[in-house]
Amino acid sequence: MMINTMKAKYIRVSTLEQNTARQNVGCKEYKLYEDKLSGLIPFSKRSAAIKLMEDIEKGYINYVHISSIDRLGRNVIDIQNQLNWFVDRKVQVYAENIQMNLLNEDGTLNAIAKMIIDLLSSVASIEINAIKERQMQGINIAKVKGDIYKGRKRGAVMSDKDYLKRHKDVVSLLKDGLSLNKISKLTGKAFVTVKSVDQKLNSLIA
Repeated sequence: MMINTMKAKYIRVSTLEQNTARQNVGCKEYKLYEDKLSGLIPFSKRSAAIKLMEDIEKGYINYVHISSIDRLGRNVIDIQNQLNWFVDRKVQVYAENIQMNLLNEDGTLNAIAKMIIDLLSSVASIEINAIKERQMQGINIAKVKGDIYKGRKRGAVMSDKDYLKRHKDVVSLLKDGLSLNKISKLTGKAFVTVKSVDQKLNSLIA
């Protein structure tokens, strides 16, 4: 059965009180996906954004209109990941503030858009390295102070909050929207550990 694709407009404002009327101008031809929440929440954790991605996967949406690229994530890592997600699925993204389409008509990446994504990738790498550097500095300071983790005492049970605190580097990267595999490679921690952190983090958020 042939699926009729639609254009979507994704809108995010920071609070429930904020008015979306300005971003809603000229929306009659679009299916609206609207989140009213903090921009600190990763795109993949937002309810309307999740629905948008599900509809894209089902083939209902092949064009997404946004007011600006920063609507797509909480930071450059999240934005870059989301842009790549759209590109991989040949979804056209139009950013209103720079009046530019992400893809050419043949589905290939626009040269200017590629430059933007490459720039975001460079900045994202800097952010990831900075996170790892801060982690190593913390470890080194702990060693100097003699405050070295020596493992749990037999029979002791670590709370979820303590477990997340122990793996705060993983928590930080999860909040940035990185995949479990990528986080495992970046931190050098086992995939099962990263998955466990993700599960405990989600259980606390739920």
